[in-house]
Amino acid sequence: MNALPKAQPRKPKLHLPLYSKILLWFIVNLLVLALLGFGFLKAEFKLGLDWMLSGEPGERISAIGESVTHELSRLPESEWQARLRVHDEEHGVVFGLFDRQGVQIHGAKIKIPSEVLPKLIDRRPAGENSPRRQPGPISKRPADAPPKPRFMMRAGTPVRYWAGIHLDLVQQDGKTLTLVMASDSISGGGLFFDLRPWLGLIVAALLISGLIWMPFVRGISGFIRGLNEAAGRIAHGKFDERITRVRHDELGELATSVNTMAAQLGDYVAQQRRITADVAHELCSPIARMQMALGVVELRSTPDQEAYLKKLDNELQHMAKLVEEVLAFSKAETLPEREAPENIHLRELIHEVITREAPDIEIQLEVDDLEIRTLRSALDRAFGNVLRNAVRYASGIEIKAGTRDNHLCIQILDQGPGVPPETLPRLFEPFYRPEAARGRNTGGSGLGLAIVKRCIEACGGTVTAKLRQPNGLTIEMLIPKSV
Repeated sequence: MNALPKAQPRKPKLHLPLYSKILLWFIVNLLVLALLGFGFLKAEFKLGLDWMLSGEPGERISAIGESVTHELSRLPESEWQARLRVHDEEHGVVFGLFDRQGVQIHGAKIKIPSEVLPKLIDRRPAGENSPRRQPGPISKRPADAPPKPRFMMRAGTPVRYWAGIHLDLVQQDGKTLTLVMASDSISGGGLFFDLRPWLGLIVAALLISGLIWMPFVRGISGFIRGLNEAAGRIAHGKFDERITRVRHDELGELATSVNTMAAQLGDYVAQQRRITADVAHELCSPIARMQMALGVVELRSTPDQEAYLKKLDNELQHMAKLVEEVLAFSKAETLPEREAPENIHLRELIHEVITREAPDIEIQLEVDDLEIRTLRSALDRAFGNVLRNAVRYASGIEIKAGTRDNHLCIQILDQGPGVPPETLPRLFEPFYRPEAARGRNTGGSGLGLAIVKRCIEACGGTVTAKLRQPNGLTIEMLIPKSV
């Protein structure tokens, strides 16, 4: 028979706070918008770049055209080639001068794509050109003069970006010239398209969006976090917990509902506890009368009736003990109201409980010499119940006590059968008993550890249960040193 494949362990899911999730979706939204913007610009670049000439790129091209015209008009034509190379290195763009038929005259050799060639033809009437060959300053164009013809486009294989402007510059033979600039990138070294203002705008938009969104997101996530913490405390029985923050939205309505639920649960649980305590108290009298009556019957019984009467007496004692534990469970919650904290010497208290609950049992002790201030009867009863359970169900008992993070830590360890791991969270529930490990023939009521929990909580502490290896159980109580 083929062996079944082993089940693969599940990978833990990544837990992200709501605050992080909202910010993550906000970033995703910005990325989507950026991609859409990039796609739009890319489509526009493919269709044509003349629209860019109406902005700063057009002004920069006009300015470089004026500058080149000014410089070359004061130099002999033999030095134009060298001057254009200086501009190549300065701007990171290839400069070239072409005549109105598209023939390159000066500059690094540039192969003009067929799409760009028609743009090189200067169709201006001859009167619009102002040929300048002689050295000397060039008068500035009037402010209201129309801009010289310019172009900008994307063409060629591989793709390059082209810009050009018809200059007020002629050769000795009278041919007008066009300045052409070619670059492998749309930025053209900042001459065609300057990315820095756009990047600055994007960063500023992100910062402003973050400043606008972060308080809003923090307010929502912080309120939900507080709501979750309050709900957790309510789930652990603190029904007086209330959410005091006010919001005039759906979260505020949710907080109101949680407060109402906590109040109703508190009333319901208090009523149930009161009924339980009243019923247990009322049961004490009939049980006592039944025990007295049973004692009278035993005096008049025959030998044949003794076994039945003994069984009846055991059942009555079990009922009396159960009622006593129910009363103790009900009273444990009101211990802080009925008892004042006092200074307790820990070793003395532990020895008193051991003498009372396990006088004939050998117990290994590791107890520091400590003094704490807490509810004596609550700690006494809690420790006694845990020790009584250990004596009843297990062997090899150890008791350890010391300090941990400004708390008193008491551990009762045994080497008994333990309990199934899935029952650990329910061990401190009233009337719960893990039957697989500890059967009902021991006579327990299932209230012992529930009383322990209430007593330790009355002292302001917590109690937990852990399995030992290879077998056994550890009950750990953490109590503040001072209530």
